[in-house]
Amino acid sequence: MRRIASHYIYWKKWYRMHYLELDAEGRFVGVFPLEQEIANTEFYDGTLLFVPATMDFPPAGMQSLSEWLAVTDPVTEPSLVHIYRLIGISPSTPEFGTDNGGRDCHIQRL
Repeated sequence: MRRIASHYIYWKKWYRMHYLELDAEGRFVGVFPLEQEIANTEFYDGTLLFVPATMDFPPAGMQSLSEWLAVTDPVTEPSLVHIYRLIGISPSTPEFGTDNGGRDCHIQRL
């Protein structure tokens, strides 16, 4: 089992200070509130997205934040998923861009 927490998680809506749980095979179990410290939980700043493992991510030509967030829609429990960390993206971010000095480091697969 793997638990990954973040400031924000997006799965059909925004979750603040939650963690997502994956089973041993990498299948999505759920999103849960991070109410206390939990042993062996990874924590990352930024926003976490999880996309179906069968999807080639990121698809070419995706420009808007809403397009990026929409890739989480097909995920259901217990889908096999890949986790991505979007740095500098939060519910208050107006658009997805590379203008904050992070260069190409906005997306990291976990």
